[in-house]
Amino acid sequence: MTLQVESPCVYTSQGVPISVTGIAQVKIQGQNEDMLLTACEQFLGKQESEIQHIALVTLEGHQRAIMGSMTVEEIYKDRKKFSKQVFEVASSDLVNMGITVVSYTLKDIRDEE
Repeated sequence: MTLQVESPCVYTSQGVPISVTGIAQVKIQGQNEDMLLTACEQFLGKQESEIQHIALVTLEGHQRAIMGSMTVEEIYKDRKKFSKQVFEVASSDLVNMGITVVSYTLKDIRDEE
């Protein structure tokens, strides 16, 4: 599943409001029996749109938290570091639901001022 992760008007560690758009590829892990069982327990009876929403809200929350812990300059100049942090933090959360984050990329950064 491809998810567009929008975080509008989030204040960075310096109090500067910015908006960020990230793109995440996530999937239910079918190769690992334990993760598949976890995903079944979490999402049995749910529509694909509900599963996407849960993954999207989780990713968005982590993206916002990391935006708030970095400066505008850090996010803008070191996109790889920002992307890696979102990927790692969100992955550890989503794996507990049986979802694997395949990739996360920072697509756009906008200054709100």
